[in-house]
Amino acid sequence: MTSDHIEEYDDVNEAAISDWKSETTTRERIKAVVTRTTEPTPASEIAEQARASEPVVRDELADLTDLGLVEKIDGGQGALYKRNDQMYIYRQVLKLHDEYSEDELVETLQDLKQTVREIRTRYGVESPAELAQQLDPDDHKGWEDHTTWQTAQKNLYLAKAAISFYDAEKVVV
Repeated sequence: MTSDHIEEYDDVNEAAISDWKSETTTRERIKAVVTRTTEPTPASEIAEQARASEPVVRDELADLTDLGLVEKIDGGQGALYKRNDQMYIYRQVLKLHDEYSEDELVETLQDLKQTVREIRTRYGVESPAELAQQLDPDDHKGWEDHTTWQTAQKNLYLAKAAISFYDAEKVVV
């Protein structure tokens, strides 16, 4: 029986970072980091998270800003960057539109509405925020339902938008 050499790390995060760096390009890492960046952040911090040099990060952020994927914000003492939330939503909607037929999206929309209706009825509340206010910290099923409701609500909006793209195609194209 032979065993392959397994590289040892003092920290599992170090191993994950090493794998990430070996499996992706610098630009892919920068894009992955900035896609999750929802608050204005300096390029130096994005560089640190992406494990990339700051000049390369600044060049890539400039390109991503030109494409509309990233917002550049004047931070007073330098530029700050965050993902462009509108473009992020738009890309999610387009992905749904490309991956699912209109009928599949309508069926999904109906299922999501049913999920929301069931949770709303089960707890006698009108919103996830109202549900959160009445749940005890140790009510695991309740918190699962809360998360399910929030996710279903988000997916409802995205599915409706993707269906609207089908409607727009019928009129515009």
